[in-house]
Amino acid sequence: MANNLNKHQKEAFDKAQAILSEHFQHFGLVVLDDEDILEYDYSTYYIGKMLFREASSEMNKEDIELVIEDDDEKTMI
Repeated sequence: MANNLNKHQKEAFDKAQAILSEHFQHFGLVVLDDEDILEYDYSTYYIGKMLFREASSEMNKEDIELVIEDDDEKTMI
């Protein structure tokens, strides 16, 4: 997919996808660029749907600990 990425971003996206497909039968790949453009792809439609739904469910649990590290400070949410 990766239709909205610039040439260098698309090359990096394609390389990451190629590496994943060499090592995993099923995968999902999501990126967000500096302009907040979301791009994603997956091995197959149904696998992608399942992977992203499961990941979203896991991320929405109350017991998740998110650590954001900035050059100046570390914030735990």
